[in-house]
Amino acid sequence: MQGLSPDQRRRFDEHGLVRLDGLIARDTAEAMADRLWRELARKHDIRRGDPASWRKERPAQFGAFQKTGAFNAMATPELRAVVDSLIGADAWTDPGGWGLPLVAFPTKVGPWVLPHKIWHLDLTPEPRHPGLMVGRVFVLLAPIRPQGGATLVATGSHRVVEALAARRGGRMSSLEVRQALVRDHAWFADLMSPPSEGEDRIARFMGLPTLANGVPLQVEEITGEPGDVFLMHPHALHGLSDNVLETPRLALTQTIYPKAWAGAY
Repeated sequence: MQGLSPDQRRRFDEHGLVRLDGLIARDTAEAMADRLWRELARKHDIRRGDPASWRKERPAQFGAFQKTGAFNAMATPELRAVVDSLIGADAWTDPGGWGLPLVAFPTKVGPWVLPHKIWHLDLTPEPRHPGLMVGRVFVLLAPIRPQGGATLVATGSHRVVEALAARRGGRMSSLEVRQALVRDHAWFADLMSPPSEGEDRIARFMGLPTLANGVPLQVEEITGEPGDVFLMHPHALHGLSDNVLETPRLALTQTIYPKAWAGAY
């Protein structure tokens, strides 16, 4: 079973985000979306065909449902091969219950804006173990369009973050990393600051890449079709965005740890 192609691995290493079109069959993704809608109705009284019931913007607390194996169908042989090529065959721990739902219903916030407050890292580099890779996977369960509540990723940021950690020689918190990025790089400082009057943040940060110490930086949205899979670098700066469209954002995410994780941390 083929994992990442050389071009896909190169894009992952350079950009920190790679899209794998249709890696999971569309009907498999849509069946998982059906399960998610049933759970939304049961837990939150949110009904698929009734937008008036979409009162909670970001319903959460799906951990127990995830553990039932409701979304284990995302762990196809193709996805497992991708994880093998990233972390190593037989080198990662099977999560058991796959797929934490990410749901964003439409808001009434007006025109979409690129946020400045939500940027963070889930994991920060450990310079003593530079080769230890963690997998972060996103699976789309429904069509997700630009400005439709997708996860935002500052592509290229993982390279700047890892260089920063290597210079420091020790592990930093997400807050410490963000503070250092703001201090050292104008692009990050502006991204994580309130917009100035008249500033077009979409053009500035999502238009063309900006070089920082030779690294191209650009904000991208995780958008696509049911069954598309995205692999994000664990040290990439990322965050939430508002959904100003008329359809909900439905996706799954999964963090996959190497077996060596416990001993390293």
